[in-house]
Amino acid sequence: MSALLPIFYASEGDMMFPGGVERALGVTEASEWFDWMRRQISCGGIALPREEAAVCIAEHALRLRDRIRSTYRHLPASLGERLIESVIVYQCWKLYKEQYAKTGHITLGTGTLSTIEAERYIRPVGDVWGYHLVEGHDGLRYIVTVPTGLSSETAPASEVICNRLLRVMGLIVPDVKVVIVNAALLKRDRDTRLGRGHGIVTRAPELCAGFRQNESSPLFTSAHERQPLTGRNLRDLMGALVFDIWTLNISSRRWTAGFDDATGRIECMLAGNSGGFHGGDWAGFIGSTYKSQVAPQAVASRVKGWSQLDPWLRKASALDLNSIWELAFQMPEAWYGGCRPALAALLESLGRRQWDLSRATLHFLRLGYLPSLKKPSFLSALDAGDSKSLSA
Repeated sequence: MSALLPIFYASEGDMMFPGGVERALGVTEASEWFDWMRRQISCGGIALPREEAAVCIAEHALRLRDRIRSTYRHLPASLGERLIESVIVYQCWKLYKEQYAKTGHITLGTGTLSTIEAERYIRPVGDVWGYHLVEGHDGLRYIVTVPTGLSSETAPASEVICNRLLRVMGLIVPDVKVVIVNAALLKRDRDTRLGRGHGIVTRAPELCAGFRQNESSPLFTSAHERQPLTGRNLRDLMGALVFDIWTLNISSRRWTAGFDDATGRIECMLAGNSGGFHGGDWAGFIGSTYKSQVAPQAVASRVKGWSQLDPWLRKASALDLNSIWELAFQMPEAWYGGCRPALAALLESLGRRQWDLSRATLHFLRLGYLPSLKKPSFLSALDAGDSKSLSA
């Protein structure tokens, strides 16, 4: 009987983990290094590759580590980790370099926007005018934001900048591209939804802001506050909360949650940035202060300790915005009404609010925006000092 036990356990492991336990452990370790890449690679000025490529790079580094271990069995764990980091950074740099050599410009991560042509119109999206679902020549579906053609236009630029900022922070967001849409394909003259406004343009613009659609999972909003989340996904939503305070988001944060074949786990993908920059009201964002109100977010009730926010506050405050400036002035002018001074003023205000981010978060804590978070000791001391000075 005892001789059969190893066979039984091996079979049970294969049933629980397709490909075997070793394969499951390998996927887990690759996923952890993928998280490391999301946190660290973009901070070093190297573009983070697409998700599938990033996971392959992590797996290649792990295989190299294992090959060296087979020769040097007493390889220290710290040296093994340093080896993996070096291999990952080198491969990302090499991919970045090869992309530049082929195209003359960088199209990955924080570089210029890549372009795709829409091949098939599918349907309108939502109840607000200007959002449509199309299929590109690459076979993928994109939700496109159509510029109005008006001088007051800000929506496409706001959504693209917010999308790229989230990506630079290491959060998962849909890919964004410039989608070339034919006027006849878009059927813009049949769009009778709300929000069309005055000064209707009869000719559809050719360049739209397109966000890759993620169809594999349902969409959750603040109404689904009790939706179970893993610790990693919850950390990402904490980062999104800090981002929403920074960019003065006045809409409820939305996200999708579904299984990702590349990472082999449930991933939380942030969606919807129409509420960023004071809902596209750039004048309101430019004139904002650290006391300006943002929309209540469901995840705010999950914040139990300051340590959940502090890493994101530090990362956002230290973020280099040069790549965002580069991106902004590479966007089609129709996305921001062609007013470059307004675009520059928006980015300057983004940098100013970056310095006030911790101050703004403490202000919202005082107002009860984070109901489950107790005041840090340093904030309680400051409040006590303020009370004494007022009573005197």
